[in-house]
Amino acid sequence: MKKLQVLIVAAVMLIAGNASAQTKIAFIRIDDIVGLMPELAPEKVNMDTVGAKFIRDSIMPGINYKQDQYNEKIKEFSDTTKKLSDQVKKIMLQEIQDLQNELSGVDQYLQQVAQNKQAEFLRPYYAKAKKAIEQVAKEKGYTHVMSSDVFLVAPEADDISLLVLTKLGIKLPNQNPPANKPATPGKTGGNN
Repeated sequence: MKKLQVLIVAAVMLIAGNASAQTKIAFIRIDDIVGLMPELAPEKVNMDTVGAKFIRDSIMPGINYKQDQYNEKIKEFSDTTKKLSDQVKKIMLQEIQDLQNELSGVDQYLQQVAQNKQAEFLRPYYAKAKKAIEQVAKEKGYTHVMSSDVFLVAPEADDISLLVLTKLGIKLPNQNPPANKPATPGKTGGNN
């Protein structure tokens, strides 16, 4: 019986070892890759203004209408306070409070709409990057590709970001050469 248990444990370990040997994991910085796409260069796209037209044309008229209603209610209340019964004052104050509550979350709402519009705008670029990631992973035999922020420690050789950039035809911005470039060995600065 003991031999059978040892044999089963050995078989399970052998199977688990084979399964893990087939798993190859890479990591990538997809946000950095999308950020380097030439079509999203700052001189072509200002991400701060993505969604601004939608907000201006679709959302702001409603917000401005509510603001006008609020201002009218405040003016009406202050103009007629002495003439109104307590019950009418209470109703008017509740209407004012309701409008004030609606208007108090406007900034957060506008920020959320802008973020949603940016995500919608970037969706095709992320899809393009994902397709390139899948191609590189297949070519290099990776079974899993994860975001680099998932790992605390990972071999730099498993970072496929540069391979994906190459697949997309994106060149990294030129780095400035060092200021004090050392002389080439065997050559001197003067004439020989």
